[in-house]
Amino acid sequence: MSSRRLVHFDAHFNNLLTDGRLIYFADFGLALSSGFELSADEEQFLSDHLAYDRHYTASHLLHHLADRLQGDTETDVFLQEWSAGRRTSGVVPEIAAIIIERHARATVVLDGFHRQLLTESKQTPFPAAELNRAAAAEEHTVEELGYPS
Repeated sequence: MSSRRLVHFDAHFNNLLTDGRLIYFADFGLALSSGFELSADEEQFLSDHLAYDRHYTASHLLHHLADRLQGDTETDVFLQEWSAGRRTSGVVPEIAAIIIERHARATVVLDGFHRQLLTESKQTPFPAAELNRAAAAEEHTVEELGYPS
């Protein structure tokens, strides 16, 4: 969607439909698209947030998995510890490779953004650069650990 300059802003599993063959997104109530008539500020907002859905969707999946993997640890703490290199034993290597290693750091950044947005200011800037740095660090970690790309 981002390559078509569309941001859904609520791309999670409850907003997916399937006909058994293809997957479709639903609930476009928060969506923003370059196909809409946008002001210059709205166009800039769209450009600044094109990576939002990718990180939000991965974060949603990671939270879903972490709830089942973390034991007695709070999800935020689990992800921060994992991102800092303190891995929890007992996590299936394939799960670690597929989702945790690839998205834990960016999820911590996005969680911080959401927390600040909800508790401090609706004007909280989207941390696009920080998310990009976290994603790049995750790619590097995945390569170092020898997980397939």
